[in-house]
Amino acid sequence: MALTVNYNEEGMPDCVPTYLFDQAERYKENPRDAALEWFNSAILGLSLHFGLPSLLGKGEEPQGVLAEELYRKLPEHFHCKNFDAVDAVELAIAAGARYISFPAVLPDGFCLYHTSTTDFCSVHSAAQRDLVGELASTCEFHGLGLFLEYPFGRNRQRHPQGVPQGVMPQAEYLDFVKEQLHELLTLYGPVAGISFTGRETLQGRQTPFDLADLFKLIHFLQPNALVSFREGVSGEEDFLTSADLEAGEGLLPTNTTRPLELLSCLTPGNDRSYHPEHAGKHLKPDQVWERLGKAHAANANLLLNTALMPDGSLDLEDIQTLLAVGERMEKEGRP
Repeated sequence: MALTVNYNEEGMPDCVPTYLFDQAERYKENPRDAALEWFNSAILGLSLHFGLPSLLGKGEEPQGVLAEELYRKLPEHFHCKNFDAVDAVELAIAAGARYISFPAVLPDGFCLYHTSTTDFCSVHSAAQRDLVGELASTCEFHGLGLFLEYPFGRNRQRHPQGVPQGVMPQAEYLDFVKEQLHELLTLYGPVAGISFTGRETLQGRQTPFDLADLFKLIHFLQPNALVSFREGVSGEEDFLTSADLEAGEGLLPTNTTRPLELLSCLTPGNDRSYHPEHAGKHLKPDQVWERLGKAHAANANLLLNTALMPDGSLDLEDIQTLLAVGERMEKEGRP
C-alpha cells in the first residue's frame, strides 16, 4: 500500500486526505492548522483496543499471567478471524465519531502492522493480516481520521525491564522507534496522528529522551499528523489526552490552549482490554450521553474505547450503545 498523499520539498501536499475535505483550502496552505481545526470540531472518536492480551482476558498488560516463553507463542493463536475494518468504521460513523484510534504497537512489543523491525507482529501470526493497513484504507475511503497508538518506552520484547537508563540505550531505542514511525507514516496513506502512551516511563530519568526530535520527524513525514502524549510531557504536543476514571471530572487540564481529548472506557474501570467478567456491565447510552456532555463542558473531544473480542469482533453491548448514541446525536445534536 503506497502513500496516497505526497509532499514536495516545501512540505506541501499534492491532494487532500478525505477526512480533511472540509478543511481543503486551509490544508493546502497549512496542513497542521487544517488538522487542528478538524480535531477541534470532531466531538467524538472511537478507540478500538485489540492485541495478544485480548486472547487472555486479563487486562492490557497481563504480565505474570503466562511465562514469557508461552506468551511469545500467543501469535500462533492470534487468528482474529472476525476482525472487520469495514464493520468498525461503519459503527464509528453511525455513532457520530469522526476518527478512530487503534494500537499500531502494544506494550508487549507485538505490532498490528507489517513491520520490518520484528517478526512479532500480526502478519507473522496465525492471522497473517496487516490490521493497521486494513483500517487505514477503510478510514481513508470513508473519510475518517485514523490515530495510531504507540507505547513509548514500553516494549517487553526488546526491553523486558524497560528501556535502561543512559544516553546510549535511549539513543538506540529512539532509533528503533523512529524506524517504526517511519513505516507507519509512509506506508499507510494519511494518518490523523500518533497517540503516545507510557508517560510514566519518562519519570525519574537522569537523561531524558529527545522527544522534540521525535515529534519533528512525525510532522516532517506527515505535516497533517497531530501528536499526543497523554497529559503532556514536553509542551510540544498538538493536543492533550486524559484518561477518564470517574466520568472525567477534574481530570482535564484547565490551563492550556491546546485541544483536549477525554478517554472513556465503555467497560468498567480504566483498563481498555477485553475482560469476560465485564459482560453486562458496560456503559449504557444515557451514561455515554452524560460523558459527552461533560467533555463538551470541558471543550474536549470524547474518545470512547471499546474492547474487541478475542476473535476481533465488535462487542454487541457496545454496538447497541454506540448506535443509540449516534441516533440521539443525529436528532438532538451535541449535548
